[in-house]
Amino acid sequence: MPEDDAFCKIARGESKAYVVYSDDKVMVILDRSPICRGHMLVISKDHFTAVEDVRPDVVSRAFLVAAAIAKYLKRELKAPGVNIVTNSGSQAGQVVFHFHVHIIPRWADCPPPIFSDEGANITRVAQRHRLTEAEAAEVLNMMSGVINYIEEYVREEQNPGR
Repeated sequence: MPEDDAFCKIARGESKAYVVYSDDKVMVILDRSPICRGHMLVISKDHFTAVEDVRPDVVSRAFLVAAAIAKYLKRELKAPGVNIVTNSGSQAGQVVFHFHVHIIPRWADCPPPIFSDEGANITRVAQRHRLTEAEAAEVLNMMSGVINYIEEYVREEQNPGR
């Protein structure tokens, strides 16, 4: 019987998501409760509970895709910073027990994460909000060129040194 968590349903096409990218191993979707505008998740298409359970080819693809997206965000969209993080276990903040990697662009209007020095100022902690259709359309539009970055990284992975 297939797993039944929210990300498995999205990967199988049974639940709606705003998809930025998809290949045979991972899918990039917009977070439904983003911390900052453009908060995305790289989810594995196969079910794995957490990072330590993931096959090496899938975990490397997930972080390769995350790195390509971070490069796009910084070079093309001029994001001042980007967080790439995965949580393993409820004590670490994992809520959906399906492997995923957060990509969080840190725009000037988005406070830094709480583990940064400035994050100790609790008046500047970013608050999650519900993703609206308008925000999703805006983010999907701004991410329209990212596939070229991802494909370039995947080619380099498959043909190192070329």
